[in-house]
Amino acid sequence: MKNYLIIGQGSQTIQLIREMFSLEIKPNQLSVITLRDVSNFSFLEFLKYYEIKTEVTDKKKFDEVLTKTLKSKIDLVISFSNPFIIGKKHLNKSTFINFHPGMLPLFRGSFSTVHAMLNKSERTGGTWHYITEKVDQGNILDSVDVRIKPTSTAFSLNHEVFSLGIKELDIVLELVNRKSKGIKQSSKEGKFYKNKFPDLSKIEDPDLKQRINYFPPNFL
Repeated sequence: MKNYLIIGQGSQTIQLIREMFSLEIKPNQLSVITLRDVSNFSFLEFLKYYEIKTEVTDKKKFDEVLTKTLKSKIDLVISFSNPFIIGKKHLNKSTFINFHPGMLPLFRGSFSTVHAMLNKSERTGGTWHYITEKVDQGNILDSVDVRIKPTSTAFSLNHEVFSLGIKELDIVLELVNRKSKGIKQSSKEGKFYKNKFPDLSKIEDPDLKQRINYFPPNFL
């Protein structure tokens, strides 16, 4: 029986765990590290209902909590909607994978769907990849592709990307079980975007600005 550690938060991670249940992974195989925040209440209630072992922490104490958790046997760590930074010292303790809501290697970092819209890309997507010392640069396991329609909002794209990514979980877990090395990313492509919502003041198209701003928690 494999043991899984999930590092994540929010409604997307609820759906991820439901998908794991559908793959016959039981609650007693799971451990979770999540954020202590009022916005995370529904996730915490979900974990409590299923009696999933949970550590609730803030960003300052995350490293300490992860160190303690990895002392137990963890076969796979899944980072999904993860608000924390995983230090490189932990990466040899287990296998670590992450779902990045953006097309790698083109859009690394944060707000990938927003930046795809700003760059007038025709498509966005999400990428399952191994976690390495360099952020969003580990070998790619699987990806999903989403067309950016004239009516797409940042929220609708983000929702579709996460939903499709979750549906690929069985494929991703099988690749990890087979010890697939994945596909190496090009270090010469793409750009890293900081964890800060971009300035939209120079956008002249009011419709585009509104569709980009339609992004939680503000829905402007």
